Amino acid sequence: MRTHELIEALAADAGRVPAHPLERRLALTTLGGAAAALVLVLAWLKLRPDLGEAMGGGFFWIKALYTGALGLVGLWATAKLARPDESPRAAVLIAFALVAGFEIVALVQFAPMGAPARMAALQGVSWQVCSRNIVILAAPMLAMSIAALRWMAPTRPMAAGFAAGAFSGGIAATVYGLHCPEATFVFVGLWYTLGVVACGVIGAIAGRLALRW
Repeated sequence: MRTHELIEALAADAGRVPAHPLERRLALTTLGGAAAALVLVLAWLKLRPDLGEAMGGGFFWIKALYTGALGLVGLWATAKLARPDESPRAAVLIAFALVAGFEIVALVQFAPMGAPARMAALQGVSWQVCSRNIVILAAPMLAMSIAALRWMAPTRPMAAGFAAGAFSGGIAATVYGLHCPEATFVFVGLWYTLGVVACGVIGAIAGRLALRW
């Protein structure tokens, strides 16, 4: 019997993972990871100097709602994939809908722009570091998530790792908004989304390595 087949057989015998320990571990992971990302922003990147003014505008909250929603949907998918008998399909569909909806708005904003404005919208002032910073901010949370999953019963390690990475990336991207001054759908739709997806890919690799016994 192959290793992954043995895992599935053992998971089937184990039955449902109790809800409360699972939810408690993921809640602690969320709080700990968000706190770690905030500490990194405060100590390394610093808060944006116009944070108070930015919080009075609408796009600051649109950006936070988008990335926060991606993080929460990733959390939901992680919780589903941590149990051997539940499907993350609904969470995946909602994640696709969130990204598609945001990208459609970004395209509507992008289409009527002239060439110089398009380039400015795509690059902003931080395109070279945005996705990378999100991955760095998400790293502690992703490590916590993978460690938490090792106490659970994921039968699809790469999928569980990807969900944990997207969860971590979404929360980290939300915290990153306290530093990042970018304020267009085009920029956020490209570089923030890329950062979250990169976290998911890293999580999938980590899941493959760490969640296969």
